[in-house]
Amino acid sequence: MGITQYESIILYELFTHPRLSQKELVYRSGIPKQSISKGIHNLAELGYLEISSADQDKRVKYCSLTESGLAYAREKEGEILAIEKKVIDKLGFDRAALACQILAEWSDLLSKEIANLKEKKQK
Repeated sequence: MGITQYESIILYELFTHPRLSQKELVYRSGIPKQSISKGIHNLAELGYLEISSADQDKRVKYCSLTESGLAYAREKEGEILAIEKKVIDKLGFDRAALACQILAEWSDLLSKEIANLKEKKQK
């Protein structure tokens, strides 16, 4: 049995960022909180990730890959990372970083405008 697309994205994010909170996973992936939560718990049941609470605030949950999760992510996500590296090498690190920054700003602005539109329609 494979994993869902959402779970694959969670694996990718944790493979490239070893420890993330659920909130950070939602922000980085753009996946709804409920789907992230379900994916986290499914991956934890499979033994691919572990969940821990923050020391200062027990409500904040952090996720990190287990050894088997790292191995699985390396197998499944390694090919994607190799392709990303090729693209970055061709584009150049500075231009690739700028592209990511612009895309993040685009996404944030678009999300805000959509939220504004929804708010106006509810009035």
